[in-house]
Amino acid sequence: MVREYSPMLIAVLICVVLTGIVIAYGLFADEDASPPGQPAPLPAPTATQGTPVATGAPVQVVSRSFSVSVTPGAATVRPGDTVRFTLRVHPKGGFSAPVHVVVSATALGGVFRDNHDLGTVSPPYPPLTYDVVAPDLPPLVSTATVDAMVTATGGETVRTEQVQLVIRR
Repeated sequence: MVREYSPMLIAVLICVVLTGIVIAYGLFADEDASPPGQPAPLPAPTATQGTPVATGAPVQVVSRSFSVSVTPGAATVRPGDTVRFTLRVHPKGGFSAPVHVVVSATALGGVFRDNHDLGTVSPPYPPLTYDVVAPDLPPLVSTATVDAMVTATGGETVRTEQVQLVIRR
């Protein structure tokens, strides 16, 4: 005969096991770490490393990243009208990876869903345009709002921008 255990008991046991693993990892992973409140010792210089120089000047660390902008961010149109959206990639800190862009849209409480792969742009990142023809509205619906999420992925960076299209009869 197979004994059944309650889902709550199984969840508690999993939490206990995971907590034990985290505690053990914390105890064994920090063997070489300095005690709290004390700075870590600097490694001894090697022939290839050179001698560290303390100048007192702050060091600027620039991360390679990008941002995106979409214009217009919101538009109101009639069914059948065309709206041109323009996406621009703004590199920061010498970012130069290709950026892949996807748009996902929902409307009417999730009844309407649509995804479009707009492709990939590479440096010098020309503007990416996307023309949208506003669809006709269902019977008895006078206004619909389409919420779109533009997702741009490049390197290890993901940026999103929200765009809204209001369709009115």
